[in-house]
Amino acid sequence: MEMASSSGAWLSGCLVALVFLCLPMRVSGDTGNFHLAPLGGTAELPCPLALWPVSVPTAVTWLRSPHPDRSQAVHVFRDGKDREEGVMPEYKGRTAMRRDAREGSVSLEIRQVRLEDRGQYRCQVQIGNLTREGTVTLQVAAPSPGKISSSAMALAVILPFLGLLIMAGVCLIWKQKRSKENLLSDHAKEKGNYMCRIKTREQITKNIFFLFLHELAVTLDPDTAHPKLMLSEDRRRVKLGERKQPVPDGPQRFDFVVSVLGAEYFTAGCHYWEVFVGDKTKWALGVCSESVGRKGKVTATPANGHWLVRQSSEKKYEALTSPQTILRLKEPPRCVGVFLDYEAGVISFYNVTSRSHIFTFTHSFSGPLRPFFEPCLHDGGKNTAPLIICSELQKSEPSTVPKPEEKGQANGDVAMKVDPSLLPPQAPEPSPLRDMILPWPSDIGPALQGLKVPSF
Repeated sequence: MEMASSSGAWLSGCLVALVFLCLPMRVSGDTGNFHLAPLGGTAELPCPLALWPVSVPTAVTWLRSPHPDRSQAVHVFRDGKDREEGVMPEYKGRTAMRRDAREGSVSLEIRQVRLEDRGQYRCQVQIGNLTREGTVTLQVAAPSPGKISSSAMALAVILPFLGLLIMAGVCLIWKQKRSKENLLSDHAKEKGNYMCRIKTREQITKNIFFLFLHELAVTLDPDTAHPKLMLSEDRRRVKLGERKQPVPDGPQRFDFVVSVLGAEYFTAGCHYWEVFVGDKTKWALGVCSESVGRKGKVTATPANGHWLVRQSSEKKYEALTSPQTILRLKEPPRCVGVFLDYEAGVISFYNVTSRSHIFTFTHSFSGPLRPFFEPCLHDGGKNTAPLIICSELQKSEPSTVPKPEEKGQANGDVAMKVDPSLLPPQAPEPSPLRDMILPWPSDIGPALQGLKVPSF
Protein backbone atom coordinates (compact mmCIF):
# COMPACT_ATOMS: atom_id res chain seq x y z
CA MET A 1 0.00 0.00 0.00
CA GLU A 2 2.93 2.33 0.72
CA MET A 3 4.30 1.66 -2.76
CA ALA A 4 0.93 2.50 -4.31
CA SER A 5 0.76 5.75 -2.33
CA SER A 6 4.25 6.76 -3.41
CA SER A 7 3.38 5.98 -7.03
CA GLY A 8 0.23 8.10 -6.74
CA ALA A 9 2.23 10.99 -5.33
CA TRP A 10 4.76 10.69 -8.15
CA LEU A 11 1.98 10.64 -10.75
CA SER A 12 0.33 13.70 -9.18
CA GLY A 13 3.61 15.58 -9.31
CA CYS A 14 4.01 14.78 -13.00
CA LEU A 15 0.46 15.92 -13.74
CA VAL A 16 1.04 19.24 -11.96
CA ALA A 17 4.21 19.78 -13.97
CA LEU A 18 2.44 19.03 -17.24
CA VAL A 19 -0.49 21.31 -16.42
CA PHE A 20 2.03 24.07 -15.75
CA LEU A 21 3.54 23.44 -19.15
CA CYS A 22 0.08 23.77 -20.71
CA LEU A 23 -0.41 27.34 -19.49
CA PRO A 24 -0.27 30.10 -22.19
CA MET A 25 3.33 30.75 -23.18
CA ARG A 26 5.49 31.50 -26.17
CA VAL A 27 6.52 28.49 -28.20
CA SER A 28 8.77 28.24 -31.23
CA GLY A 29 7.41 24.95 -32.51
CA ASP A 30 10.83 23.33 -31.98
CA THR A 31 11.77 21.19 -28.96
CA GLY A 32 15.12 19.50 -29.57
CA ASN A 33 14.64 17.18 -32.59
CA PHE A 34 10.84 17.52 -32.47
CA HIS A 35 9.25 20.11 -34.78
CA LEU A 36 5.63 21.27 -35.09
CA ALA A 37 4.13 22.69 -38.30
CA PRO A 38 0.56 23.77 -39.12
CA LEU A 39 -1.49 21.86 -41.64
CA GLY A 40 -1.10 23.51 -45.09
CA GLY A 41 1.81 25.64 -43.91
CA THR A 42 5.56 25.32 -44.33
CA ALA A 43 7.78 23.13 -42.16
CA GLU A 44 11.51 23.61 -41.73
CA LEU A 45 13.41 20.62 -40.36
CA PRO A 46 17.02 21.42 -39.43
CA CYS A 47 19.45 18.54 -39.73
CA PRO A 48 20.71 17.79 -36.18
CA LEU A 49 24.31 17.37 -37.40
CA ALA A 50 26.83 20.11 -36.67
CA LEU A 51 29.02 20.94 -39.71
CA TRP A 52 32.13 23.07 -40.09
CA PRO A 53 31.15 26.52 -41.47
CA VAL A 54 33.66 26.26 -44.31
CA SER A 55 32.76 22.70 -45.29
CA VAL A 56 30.61 22.07 -48.36
CA PRO A 57 28.60 18.81 -48.29
CA THR A 58 29.20 16.48 -51.21
CA ALA A 59 25.68 15.14 -50.82
CA VAL A 60 22.68 15.65 -48.49
CA THR A 61 19.81 13.15 -48.61
CA TRP A 62 16.58 13.39 -46.60
CA LEU A 63 14.71 10.08 -46.13
CA ARG A 64 11.44 8.89 -44.63
CA SER A 65 12.26 5.75 -42.70
CA PRO A 66 9.28 4.01 -41.14
CA HIS A 67 11.28 0.80 -41.55
CA PRO A 68 15.04 0.44 -42.17
CA ASP A 69 14.43 -1.68 -45.27
CA ARG A 70 11.93 0.80 -46.78
CA SER A 71 13.87 4.06 -46.67
CA GLN A 72 12.62 6.43 -49.37
CA ALA A 73 14.05 9.75 -50.46
CA VAL A 74 12.23 12.99 -49.73
CA HIS A 75 14.91 15.34 -51.10
CA VAL A 76 18.33 14.71 -52.68
CA PHE A 77 21.15 17.25 -53.03
CA ARG A 78 24.29 16.04 -54.83
CA ASP A 79 27.23 17.77 -56.50
CA GLY A 80 25.81 21.23 -55.78
CA LYS A 81 22.36 20.54 -57.33
CA ASP A 82 18.95 19.28 -56.22
CA ARG A 83 18.14 15.91 -57.82
CA GLU A 84 14.70 14.41 -58.43
CA GLU A 85 15.69 10.85 -59.29
CA GLY A 86 14.60 8.47 -56.54
CA VAL A 87 12.48 11.12 -54.77
CA MET A 88 9.01 10.01 -53.57
CA PRO A 89 6.33 11.40 -55.96
CA GLU A 90 4.30 12.99 -53.14
CA TYR A 91 7.26 15.23 -52.20
CA LYS A 92 8.31 16.37 -55.68
CA GLY A 93 7.95 20.12 -56.07
CA ARG A 94 7.23 20.63 -52.35
CA THR A 95 10.77 20.42 -50.88
CA ALA A 96 13.94 22.46 -50.89
CA MET A 97 17.25 22.35 -49.04
CA ARG A 98 18.41 25.42 -47.13
CA ARG A 99 22.07 25.85 -46.18
CA ASP A 100 23.55 28.40 -43.83
CA ALA A 101 27.27 28.57 -44.65
CA ARG A 102 28.05 30.80 -41.66
CA GLU A 103 26.33 28.51 -39.15
CA GLY A 104 27.46 25.33 -40.87
CA SER A 105 23.94 23.86 -40.97
CA VAL A 106 21.47 22.45 -43.48
CA SER A 107 17.69 22.10 -43.23
CA LEU A 108 14.78 20.65 -45.22
CA GLU A 109 11.85 22.85 -46.19
CA ILE A 110 8.49 21.16 -46.84
CA ARG A 111 5.74 23.33 -48.33
CA GLN A 112 1.98 22.72 -48.21
CA VAL A 113 2.32 20.40 -45.21
CA ARG A 114 -0.06 17.44 -45.16
CA LEU A 115 -1.13 15.12 -42.32
CA GLU A 116 0.72 12.29 -44.08
CA ASP A 117 3.97 14.27 -43.74
CA ARG A 118 4.14 13.79 -39.96
CA GLY A 119 6.66 11.29 -38.70
CA GLN A 120 10.40 10.74 -38.57
CA TYR A 121 12.88 12.04 -41.13
CA ARG A 122 16.49 11.05 -41.50
CA CYS A 123 19.17 13.29 -42.97
CA GLN A 124 22.39 11.84 -44.38
CA VAL A 125 25.27 14.25 -44.93
CA GLN A 126 28.33 13.24 -46.96
CA ILE A 127 31.53 15.29 -46.84
CA GLY A 128 34.26 13.65 -48.87
CA ASN A 129 34.28 9.95 -48.00
CA LEU A 130 32.68 10.51 -44.57
CA THR A 131 28.91 10.07 -44.13
CA ARG A 132 26.96 10.98 -41.00
CA GLU A 133 23.23 10.90 -40.28
CA GLY A 134 20.69 12.17 -37.75
CA THR A 135 16.93 12.02 -37.20
CA VAL A 136 14.24 14.63 -36.64
CA THR A 137 10.46 14.28 -36.10
CA LEU A 138 7.70 16.38 -37.67
CA GLN A 139 4.30 16.80 -35.99
CA VAL A 140 1.42 18.39 -37.90
CA ALA A 141 -1.19 20.58 -36.17
CA ALA A 142 -4.68 20.22 -37.75
CA PRO A 143 -5.99 23.90 -37.43
CA SER A 144 -4.87 26.39 -39.99
CA PRO A 145 -2.04 28.81 -39.03
CA GLY A 146 -4.35 31.79 -38.74
CA LYS A 147 -6.68 30.08 -36.25
CA ILE A 148 -4.24 28.39 -33.87
CA SER A 149 -2.56 29.94 -30.84
CA SER A 150 0.82 29.02 -29.48
CA SER A 151 -0.75 27.50 -26.35
CA ALA A 152 -3.03 25.33 -28.50
CA MET A 153 0.01 24.14 -30.44
CA ALA A 154 1.69 23.21 -27.17
CA LEU A 155 -1.44 21.33 -26.05
CA ALA A 156 -1.47 19.38 -29.30
CA VAL A 157 1.98 18.09 -28.46
CA ILE A 158 1.59 17.62 -24.68
CA LEU A 159 -1.87 16.06 -24.41
CA PRO A 160 -0.91 12.73 -26.09
CA PHE A 161 2.03 12.38 -23.71
CA LEU A 162 -0.22 13.27 -20.78
CA GLY A 163 -2.64 10.50 -21.75
CA LEU A 164 0.17 7.97 -22.00
CA LEU A 165 1.52 9.04 -18.61
CA ILE A 166 -1.87 8.62 -16.94
CA MET A 167 -2.29 5.16 -18.47
CA ALA A 168 1.19 4.13 -17.29
CA GLY A 169 0.44 5.34 -13.75
CA VAL A 170 -2.88 3.47 -13.60
CA CYS A 171 -1.19 0.29 -14.85
CA LEU A 172 1.56 0.60 -12.23
CA ILE A 173 -0.89 1.03 -9.36
CA TRP A 174 -3.04 -1.86 -10.61
CA LYS A 175 -0.03 -4.18 -10.87
CA GLN A 176 1.12 -3.34 -7.35
CA LYS A 177 -2.36 -3.95 -5.97
CA ARG A 178 -2.63 -7.26 -7.86
CA SER A 179 0.82 -8.33 -6.62
CA LYS A 180 -0.16 -7.63 -3.02
CA GLU A 181 -3.43 -9.56 -3.42
CA ASN A 182 -1.55 -12.56 -4.86
CA LEU A 183 0.95 -12.45 -2.00
CA LEU A 184 -1.83 -12.44 0.59
CA SER A 185 -3.62 -15.25 -1.24
CA ASP A 186 -0.49 -17.42 -1.36
CA HIS A 187 0.14 -16.76 2.33
CA ALA A 188 -3.42 -17.79 3.21
CA LYS A 189 -3.12 -21.05 1.24
CA GLU A 190 0.19 -21.91 2.87
CA LYS A 191 -1.22 -21.09 6.29
CA GLY A 192 -4.13 -23.45 5.76
CA ASN A 193 -2.01 -26.33 4.44
CA TYR A 194 0.27 -26.63 7.48
CA MET A 195 -1.26 -26.73 10.96
CA CYS A 196 2.14 -26.38 12.62
CA ARG A 197 3.00 -23.20 10.70
CA ILE A 198 4.42 -20.36 12.81
CA LYS A 199 2.11 -17.44 12.04
CA THR A 200 4.00 -14.55 13.62
CA ARG A 201 7.01 -14.03 15.83
CA GLU A 202 4.79 -12.61 18.56
CA GLN A 203 2.47 -15.60 18.58
CA ILE A 204 5.22 -18.20 18.72
CA THR A 205 7.05 -16.24 21.42
CA LYS A 206 3.93 -16.05 23.57
CA ASN A 207 2.96 -19.69 22.96
CA ILE A 208 6.13 -21.61 23.73
CA PHE A 209 3.99 -24.61 24.56
CA PHE A 210 3.46 -24.97 20.79
CA LEU A 211 7.18 -25.67 20.44
CA PHE A 212 7.14 -28.07 23.38
CA LEU A 213 4.57 -30.25 21.60
CA HIS A 214 7.14 -30.88 18.85
CA GLU A 215 10.13 -31.30 21.17
CA LEU A 216 12.48 -34.06 20.08
CA ALA A 217 15.07 -36.06 22.02
CA VAL A 218 18.02 -35.27 19.73
CA THR A 219 21.27 -37.22 20.11
CA LEU A 220 24.69 -36.88 18.50
CA ASP A 221 26.04 -39.15 15.75
CA PRO A 222 29.63 -40.18 16.67
CA ASP A 223 30.31 -41.40 13.11
CA THR A 224 30.13 -37.77 11.88
CA ALA A 225 32.15 -36.16 14.73
CA HIS A 226 35.52 -34.54 14.00
CA PRO A 227 38.32 -36.64 15.56
CA LYS A 228 39.09 -33.94 18.16
CA LEU A 229 35.52 -33.82 19.47
CA MET A 230 34.64 -35.67 22.67
CA LEU A 231 31.09 -36.99 23.08
CA SER A 232 29.43 -38.10 26.33
CA GLU A 233 28.18 -41.64 26.68
CA ASP A 234 24.54 -40.57 26.29
CA ARG A 235 25.55 -38.59 23.15
CA ARG A 236 24.01 -35.35 24.36
CA ARG A 237 27.19 -33.39 25.15
CA VAL A 238 30.11 -32.46 22.94
CA LYS A 239 33.30 -30.50 23.51
CA LEU A 240 36.64 -30.01 21.79
CA GLY A 241 39.45 -32.19 23.13
CA GLU A 242 43.16 -31.50 23.22
CA ARG A 243 44.12 -34.12 20.63
CA LYS A 244 42.59 -36.27 17.94
CA GLN A 245 40.89 -39.50 18.98
CA PRO A 246 41.83 -42.82 17.29
CA VAL A 247 38.60 -43.13 15.32
CA PRO A 248 38.05 -44.55 11.82
CA ASP A 249 38.02 -41.94 9.05
CA GLY A 250 34.73 -42.79 7.38
CA PRO A 251 33.09 -40.79 4.58
CA GLN A 252 30.54 -39.34 7.01
CA ARG A 253 33.12 -37.85 9.40
CA PHE A 254 34.17 -34.17 9.36
CA ASP A 255 37.96 -33.92 9.05
CA PHE A 256 38.46 -30.11 8.99
CA VAL A 257 35.46 -28.38 10.57
CA VAL A 258 35.16 -29.40 14.25
CA SER A 259 31.49 -30.32 13.90
CA VAL A 260 29.11 -33.19 14.58
CA LEU A 261 25.62 -33.93 13.29
CA GLY A 262 22.56 -35.19 15.09
CA ALA A 263 21.63 -38.84 14.64
CA GLU A 264 18.11 -37.92 13.53
CA TYR A 265 17.00 -37.37 9.92
CA PHE A 266 14.11 -35.02 9.07
CA THR A 267 12.15 -35.30 5.81
CA ALA A 268 8.76 -33.97 6.99
CA GLY A 269 6.88 -32.45 9.92
CA CYS A 270 7.76 -30.06 12.76
CA HIS A 271 10.64 -30.63 15.18
CA TYR A 272 12.08 -28.69 18.10
CA TRP A 273 15.13 -29.12 20.34
CA GLU A 274 17.17 -27.01 22.76
CA VAL A 275 20.92 -26.67 23.23
CA PHE A 276 22.52 -25.22 26.37
CA VAL A 277 25.43 -22.94 25.41
CA GLY A 278 25.94 -21.37 28.86
CA ASP A 279 28.86 -18.95 28.97
CA LYS A 280 30.60 -20.22 25.85
CA THR A 281 32.18 -17.50 23.72
CA LYS A 282 31.97 -19.36 20.40
CA TRP A 283 29.54 -21.91 18.96
CA ALA A 284 27.45 -22.70 15.89
CA LEU A 285 24.06 -24.44 15.84
CA GLY A 286 21.29 -25.18 13.41
CA VAL A 287 20.30 -27.57 10.63
CA CYS A 288 22.14 -28.82 7.58
CA SER A 289 21.45 -31.04 4.62
CA GLU A 290 22.54 -34.66 4.85
CA SER A 291 24.50 -34.15 1.63
CA VAL A 292 26.85 -31.39 2.92
CA GLY A 293 30.55 -31.89 2.39
CA ARG A 294 32.44 -33.44 5.28
CA LYS A 295 36.00 -33.28 4.00
CA GLY A 296 38.15 -30.16 3.83
CA LYS A 297 37.07 -26.57 4.40
CA VAL A 298 33.33 -25.99 4.02
CA THR A 299 31.60 -22.61 3.59
CA ALA A 300 28.43 -22.68 5.68
CA THR A 301 25.67 -20.90 3.70
CA PRO A 302 22.08 -21.80 2.80
CA ALA A 303 23.22 -22.31 -0.81
CA ASN A 304 25.58 -25.04 0.47
CA GLY A 305 22.91 -26.68 2.63
CA HIS A 306 23.60 -24.97 5.99
CA TRP A 307 21.09 -22.94 8.03
CA LEU A 308 23.12 -21.92 11.06
CA VAL A 309 23.35 -19.25 13.75
CA ARG A 310 26.66 -18.73 15.54
CA GLN A 311 28.41 -16.77 18.24
CA SER A 312 31.77 -15.70 16.82
CA SER A 313 33.05 -13.76 19.87
CA GLU A 314 31.85 -12.86 23.35
CA LYS A 315 29.10 -10.48 22.22
CA LYS A 316 28.91 -11.03 18.47
CA TYR A 317 26.14 -13.16 16.96
CA GLU A 318 25.52 -13.87 13.27
CA ALA A 319 23.14 -15.76 11.01
CA LEU A 320 25.23 -17.50 8.36
CA THR A 321 23.40 -16.10 5.37
CA SER A 322 25.29 -14.88 2.30
CA PRO A 323 26.45 -12.28 3.16
CA GLN A 324 26.24 -12.87 6.92
CA THR A 325 23.50 -11.16 8.94
CA ILE A 326 24.61 -9.45 12.17
CA LEU A 327 22.22 -10.22 15.03
CA ARG A 328 21.71 -7.60 17.72
CA LEU A 329 20.42 -9.47 20.77
CA LYS A 330 19.21 -7.68 23.88
CA GLU A 331 20.28 -10.59 26.08
CA PRO A 332 22.97 -13.22 25.36
CA PRO A 333 21.30 -16.66 25.04
CA ARG A 334 22.33 -19.36 27.49
CA CYS A 335 19.94 -21.86 25.95
CA VAL A 336 19.06 -21.82 22.23
CA GLY A 337 15.90 -23.38 20.83
CA VAL A 338 15.86 -24.64 17.23
CA PHE A 339 12.52 -25.13 15.44
CA LEU A 340 12.16 -26.82 12.03
CA ASP A 341 8.96 -26.88 9.96
CA TYR A 342 9.98 -28.93 6.93
CA GLU A 343 6.89 -28.46 4.72
CA ALA A 344 6.61 -24.75 5.48
CA GLY A 345 10.33 -24.23 4.77
CA VAL A 346 11.06 -22.56 8.14
CA ILE A 347 14.03 -22.86 10.50
CA SER A 348 13.74 -20.54 13.53
CA PHE A 349 16.06 -19.88 16.46
CA TYR A 350 14.95 -18.67 19.91
CA ASN A 351 16.56 -17.41 23.09
CA VAL A 352 14.77 -19.83 25.43
CA THR A 353 15.79 -18.00 28.60
CA SER A 354 14.45 -14.60 27.54
CA ARG A 355 11.58 -16.09 25.46
CA SER A 356 12.64 -14.05 22.41
CA HIS A 357 13.07 -14.71 18.70
CA ILE A 358 16.64 -14.70 17.31
CA PHE A 359 16.39 -15.38 13.56
CA THR A 360 14.38 -17.30 10.94
CA PHE A 361 15.56 -18.90 7.69
CA THR A 362 13.05 -19.66 4.93
CA HIS A 363 13.84 -22.17 2.21
CA SER A 364 12.21 -24.83 0.05
CA PHE A 365 13.75 -28.02 1.43
CA SER A 366 14.45 -31.23 -0.46
CA GLY A 367 16.18 -34.30 0.91
CA PRO A 368 16.94 -35.24 4.53
CA LEU A 369 17.99 -32.59 7.08
CA ARG A 370 20.01 -33.15 10.28
CA PRO A 371 20.78 -31.11 13.44
CA PHE A 372 24.22 -29.44 13.37
CA PHE A 373 26.54 -28.72 16.32
CA GLU A 374 29.93 -27.01 16.46
CA PRO A 375 31.46 -26.22 19.90
CA CYS A 376 34.34 -24.30 18.18
CA LEU A 377 37.92 -23.80 19.34
CA HIS A 378 38.97 -23.08 22.94
CA ASP A 379 39.37 -19.31 22.43
CA GLY A 380 42.32 -19.01 24.82
CA GLY A 381 40.69 -21.25 27.43
CA LYS A 382 37.40 -19.26 27.56
CA ASN A 383 35.46 -21.69 25.38
CA THR A 384 36.19 -25.14 26.79
CA ALA A 385 32.66 -25.84 28.04
CA PRO A 386 30.55 -28.38 26.10
CA LEU A 387 27.40 -27.88 24.09
CA ILE A 388 24.57 -29.73 25.88
CA ILE A 389 21.35 -30.97 24.27
CA CYS A 390 18.80 -30.34 27.01
CA SER A 391 15.10 -31.03 26.48
CA GLU A 392 12.29 -31.84 28.87
CA LEU A 393 11.85 -35.22 27.15
CA GLN A 394 15.45 -36.11 27.89
CA LYS A 395 15.34 -34.77 31.44
CA SER A 396 12.38 -37.06 32.17
CA GLU A 397 14.45 -40.14 31.20
CA PRO A 398 16.77 -41.91 33.70
CA SER A 399 20.27 -40.52 33.39
CA THR A 400 22.76 -42.84 31.74
CA VAL A 401 25.76 -40.60 32.42
CA PRO A 402 28.09 -41.87 35.19
CA LYS A 403 28.22 -39.86 38.37
CA PRO A 404 31.42 -37.95 39.19
CA GLU A 405 32.56 -40.50 41.77
CA GLU A 406 32.30 -43.37 39.25
CA LYS A 407 35.66 -43.73 37.52
CA GLY A 408 37.03 -45.90 34.79
CA GLN A 409 33.89 -45.66 32.59
CA ALA A 410 34.18 -45.17 28.82
CA ASN A 411 32.55 -42.18 27.13
CA GLY A 412 31.09 -44.22 24.27
CA ASP A 413 33.52 -42.97 21.60
CA VAL A 414 36.78 -44.86 21.81
CA ALA A 415 37.77 -46.32 25.22
CA MET A 416 38.56 -43.02 26.93
CA LYS A 417 38.14 -41.71 30.47
CA VAL A 418 35.02 -39.71 31.16
CA ASP A 419 35.68 -35.98 31.08
CA PRO A 420 34.17 -34.45 34.27
CA SER A 421 33.16 -31.34 32.26
CA LEU A 422 30.82 -33.52 30.21
CA LEU A 423 28.90 -34.71 33.26
CA PRO A 424 25.52 -33.17 34.16
CA PRO A 425 25.60 -30.35 36.73
CA GLN A 426 24.67 -31.42 40.28
CA ALA A 427 22.00 -28.71 40.49
CA PRO A 428 20.69 -28.20 36.97
CA GLU A 429 18.79 -25.05 36.21
CA PRO A 430 15.01 -25.57 35.92
CA SER A 431 13.83 -25.73 32.34
CA PRO A 432 12.59 -22.37 31.08
CA LEU A 433 9.65 -24.19 29.51
CA ARG A 434 8.13 -24.85 32.94
CA ASP A 435 7.75 -21.13 33.45
CA MET A 436 6.74 -20.36 29.89
CA ILE A 437 3.57 -22.42 29.33
CA LEU A 438 0.79 -20.07 28.28
CA PRO A 439 -2.70 -20.71 26.85
CA TRP A 440 -2.75 -22.64 23.60
CA PRO A 441 -3.41 -20.72 20.37
CA SER A 442 -7.08 -21.03 19.43
CA ASP A 443 -6.28 -22.23 15.92
CA ILE A 444 -4.27 -25.29 16.99
CA GLY A 445 -6.69 -26.47 19.68
CA PRO A 446 -8.63 -28.88 17.39
CA ALA A 447 -5.41 -30.38 16.12
CA LEU A 448 -4.30 -31.23 19.68
CA GLN A 449 -7.41 -33.19 20.67
CA GLY A 450 -6.47 -36.67 21.82
CA LEU A 451 -2.76 -35.75 22.09
CA LYS A 452 -1.11 -36.96 25.30
CA VAL A 453 0.72 -34.08 26.92
CA PRO A 454 3.57 -34.78 29.39
CA SER A 455 2.60 -34.05 32.97
CA PHE A 456 4.63 -31.68 35.13
